[in-house]
Amino acid sequence: MKSSKISALIFCAAMALSAVSCEKKDSKSSDSGSKSSGSGDYVNPGFDDTTKEKPQDNTLNPNNGENKISAGLKEEAGANDTLFKLNSVVETDVIDNGNKYVYLNVDISNNTDEDYNLSCLNNFYLLHDENVIETSDLITMFYAKNNLQNITINQDPFIVPANGTFSGFLCGFEVPESLNEFTVGFYPTQNDALNKSSVIEVKITKDDIQNISNGMIS
Repeated sequence: MKSSKISALIFCAAMALSAVSCEKKDSKSSDSGSKSSGSGDYVNPGFDDTTKEKPQDNTLNPNNGENKISAGLKEEAGANDTLFKLNSVVETDVIDNGNKYVYLNVDISNNTDEDYNLSCLNNFYLLHDENVIETSDLITMFYAKNNLQNITINQDPFIVPANGTFSGFLCGFEVPESLNEFTVGFYPTQNDALNKSSVIEVKITKDDIQNISNGMIS
């Protein structure tokens, strides 16, 4: 009889411990889920970090670009030990959903003794309709690789060599077919991706844009 009572007590104790353990696991799972879903972690990309997501509000961060430098197409401008020149802007025919792709050909000169990385999403934007921005879209890179055989779109992010110059096509933007006037913005951040106190802007008109047909620039 004593043996049966002892067995019963051990079984009850084990069941109680098991229930406590399950409650703790459920509590941890609930806490974990609430932390990961918080919208307060979102930072406007392309302007405050290098996240791959597009900004949801599609407007410029007013805290950036206090020192604004204006330049013309094929005109060199400088800030933060960096020289920037927009050589050309090219566009495709309409690709999908009434949109086309726009690419930039640039020269970026690094006047420091250290290489640094820049990225299209963090360092470039297209500004139109007063304060609406477009940022680089990854799908345009895949399209260029498979369809634009006569121009090469450089990988992103890209390296600007110490005391040297990066030159070439980069930064694909998906924009409406009707968009023919906009401003190209470039942040010369060097090694500090958040250093956006200066911005170089180049206004583009319809006559400045070249068309790419079957990979050939017209």
